[in-house]
Amino acid sequence: MVRRCSHAVDIAVYLLGGLPDAEVEAFARHLDGCPACRVEIEELAPVARLLIASRSRLGGP
Repeated sequence: MVRRCSHAVDIAVYLLGGLPDAEVEAFARHLDGCPACRVEIEELAPVARLLIASRSRLGGP
């Protein structure tokens, strides 16, 4: 079992494009060494894509 990382709270914001550029770069570097976050991203990415697609269909930003 993979342990949960303290950076896991950033995953949804990262996947939905809500992190500022400097934080995106820092989080991407974090992902290089964090298997727990990579697993969560793999699991949550399909949901994030659906949310983004539905937001665009509804006329959201």
